[in-house]
Amino acid sequence: MNQKDILLIVLVLVVIALAGLSYYLYSGANKCKAIATDLGGKLQQCAAGVAQCATGATTCQNALTALKQIPTCAPYLQGL
Repeated sequence: MNQKDILLIVLVLVVIALAGLSYYLYSGANKCKAIATDLGGKLQQCAAGVAQCATGATTCQNALTALKQIPTCAPYLQGL
């Protein structure tokens, strides 16, 4: 075997290794993309839940404020 054959074998092995590394990185990136997409959907659902909770809390606060305006209820609601 001469030097050219050895160099050719080494180059072929390097190309195969680079192809394997590229595939590994590409498949990892695809998995990451799928996880990020799923997480994005869950975060949107969470944001909708938080908005609904905030609306409910505002409704409760408005009801308590209205009750404080009634003289009969006001002494019982001072601490709220």
